[in-house]
Amino acid sequence: MGNSVMCGKKENENNKFGILVNSKFLLELKGEKTEEENLKETIFRHNGTSVEKIIEYHPKTGMKVKVINYDYFNDKKIKSVEEFDKETGLKTRMTSYTLFKSVTEFDVKTGKKTKTTNYDIKNENCKTSVYDFDIELEKINRVTLFRPDGVSISMVKEIDPSTGMVTRAINYKKDSTAISSVSKYDFQGDKTIKTTFYYNTPVYFSSPAVFDKKVTADYLNKKVLDDSGQRRMTRLIDNLYKNKMSFSSISV
Repeated sequence: MGNSVMCGKKENENNKFGILVNSKFLLELKGEKTEEENLKETIFRHNGTSVEKIIEYHPKTGMKVKVINYDYFNDKKIKSVEEFDKETGLKTRMTSYTLFKSVTEFDVKTGKKTKTTNYDIKNENCKTSVYDFDIELEKINRVTLFRPDGVSISMVKEIDPSTGMVTRAINYKKDSTAISSVSKYDFQGDKTIKTTFYYNTPVYFSSPAVFDKKVTADYLNKKVLDDSGQRRMTRLIDNLYKNKMSFSSISV
């Protein structure tokens, strides 16, 4: 950032226009602009020619509504774009292009982060993951992972925001919205003491191996096994008990 030079009234805590920061401030063009057009301030780096950022202000409220930040080594390349509420000045959205594209959304009332969507490094229209945040704790409480197509979900991890521990993982079938399995984790302090697997079958597996109860496929994704599928599962369970195999080692 360059040195600050006062221009008219001092900028207040709500980011209203009125300060010149080593920049070309276009406030004098206000009379030539329509009400819909934002006022723009261009901030240059120390060399006086490379653009560091462009700040846009709402013509009526004077609040900062957008900041376009440019790459240090290439002022034609956008590094990030920040968007703000025209009334409150709180940040509502930030799009970053550092390494890969990511979009972070903020709560309009508190300005706190609510969600970050990450995109493929080679295709900015292809999602790789979404992070949801607990607004009060400002910590991640859910992670959604996508398959290479950037549309279908591979896995969802639910996280306790107070500890950062994964409490449940939901796996989805390839090219489908149907659930293939659910893993539930129980903790004692910061250690996992039990993992329970719910597969897309009418049975329930637990580790340590405990055959507790049945959970229907309908519980997972409204899909019920046909008669032949139920017979195959019955034979599988009989073989497991006969050969004293552990349920925890089975992947259906």
